[in-house]
Amino acid sequence: DSVEISATEDGNQVVPDGYSKIFVLTMGEALLIKGVNMDAPVFEVTEPGMYTIHTLVFDGRSDSPNFLDLGVVGPTTTGVDVLNIVIENGLCASLDVTGAPVYVEEADSCDVSAGTLTASAEEVCSTGEVVISAHPNNDAIIPNDYSVLYVLTQGEGLIIRQISETPEFTVVGGGHYTIHTFVFSTGLDLSGVVPNVTTGFDVNALLIQGGGELCAALDVAGAPISITNPNAGTLTAIDTNVALTGGVAMLYAQPNDDAIIPNDYSVLYVLTQGEELIIRQIENTPEFTVTEPGNYTIHTLIYPIGLDLSAVVPNVTTGFDVNSLLVQGGGELCASLDVAGAPIQVEAEECTAFSGKMYSPKSVVCLENGVASLYAKFNRNPNIPKGYKQLFVLTDAFTLTVLQVSGHPEFNVDGSGFYRIHSLVYNPDTLDLSVVKFGETTGFDVLNLIEENGICASLHVKGAINLVIGSKWFCYFFNKYRAKNNSNLTSKGTNDDDLEGYVGDFDSYDEFEASFVEQNDEVRFYPNPVVNDLNVEIRLFENEEIEYSIVDMKGRAIISGSAEDLKFGRLTINTNRFANGMYIINFVSEMRTITKKIMIEK
Repeated sequence: DSVEISATEDGNQVVPDGYSKIFVLTMGEALLIKGVNMDAPVFEVTEPGMYTIHTLVFDGRSDSPNFLDLGVVGPTTTGVDVLNIVIENGLCASLDVTGAPVYVEEADSCDVSAGTLTASAEEVCSTGEVVISAHPNNDAIIPNDYSVLYVLTQGEGLIIRQISETPEFTVVGGGHYTIHTFVFSTGLDLSGVVPNVTTGFDVNALLIQGGGELCAALDVAGAPISITNPNAGTLTAIDTNVALTGGVAMLYAQPNDDAIIPNDYSVLYVLTQGEELIIRQIENTPEFTVTEPGNYTIHTLIYPIGLDLSAVVPNVTTGFDVNSLLVQGGGELCASLDVAGAPIQVEAEECTAFSGKMYSPKSVVCLENGVASLYAKFNRNPNIPKGYKQLFVLTDAFTLTVLQVSGHPEFNVDGSGFYRIHSLVYNPDTLDLSVVKFGETTGFDVLNLIEENGICASLHVKGAINLVIGSKWFCYFFNKYRAKNNSNLTSKGTNDDDLEGYVGDFDSYDEFEASFVEQNDEVRFYPNPVVNDLNVEIRLFENEEIEYSIVDMKGRAIISGSAEDLKFGRLTINTNRFANGMYIINFVSEMRTITKKIMIEK
């Protein structure tokens, strides 16, 4: 360091022609010559002490008898030495011995240094609040009566955010920060340092190192730390409760403009379902289409551009799986997922499909030429929503095994048994009937398929019951005794309660037929006594051929023949040519013999 000293001429010097004027700087009482200035009484000195600036007027011409040779002036020459030369040699010259004294004080010592810091991590990921720190490199100079503080600044402007006794700070948000060391005189009033207002440059400008007067030190470069702060923010569902319509529902959410998307980061929206947050869909916008009811959530994902997302598998990966990979979830990936998201409840569609209710106007049919035609009508009309279809299904009445399907409630069958005609109203887009196998799949299977999958469809499970009888005799027999045993039969509407009872009481058609015959069968001969015609009713077995004969009490054959008409329910024998009296009538087949006494009274 150096300092400039100077003096001012008083203007009373006398400089004869041929003479010169110079200014001489001496130091101390010995007037040790330190410098000469030919132009002005100004000198630069580098050490403290007592200095004097002198004026010397002399003849510097070598051919003059008054020549003063200044070549004799050396590092140890003093002003007194020069004066003695002048006096001893009788030279005409003049030295202002008193001169202009100048005292140069020793500058105050400011031996202080903030040293340097090294950041614990120069790149930090924060998804909320994060602690950043640095450690001193042990190169600071801290004099006695000096203290140390650490200053956190932000941005290129070094805006002071926090001051701490340790180089550790808790920061919310992201940005570029610097941790500085500040060494200062203990007791220094720091009230002028206002966080979020004062800058590091403001402080530095007060210090000697920054051109100020304060003996303190600030590590201006400090330890830079960059905080990346992706924040997914929050979403608000446009509608938190949505119902399926036509089998679909649209889900929307609105970002609340509180997301933080750093440079080189991108945004995706994730749809999850259930408490497990199973990922169903991923889109560029918070808009999704779903086809089933349930609890859904729309989430925001902020992630680095170029991140490989192939590990995220819809319907397998969960939101919790993703979160566990992120810093916010204990992982290492600097990304952000709004785990809470925007919940949306999707309700099942209000199902208005209705199969209607059916009955068969002619619920008992006999096979004719091996075929019986069945049909049903509605006594309560169906409701078929737009996009839905109606199908009619023929099943076995006992097991509901599917036998046939048709677009109309009409079916032809070739075997005896109990049948049901069902109405099914369904949406082909949601109910796949390709799984139905005739002779295997049952109506219960179809119903379970509908109920277990929450499908909007309607099946008239009871259906319209029908009884198909194969034997002509049993057809006649059943219709006769059905009317006799069921007083509730009417000429209009449903007449199938007794048929439902048979299906409930028996396990098969054959079991029903055998029981019905057993309960109602009788060999009837009427009238008896006979006047003109004898009526005979006998139920024939399958393929039974029966003959009859009438003999008098003496064993004489009166008449005989085939009882073929019994196949149609009744045989009528004319007795006009019979004499009054007692007769015996016999019906004989390979299976049995029936004998009855009759009385003819004309």
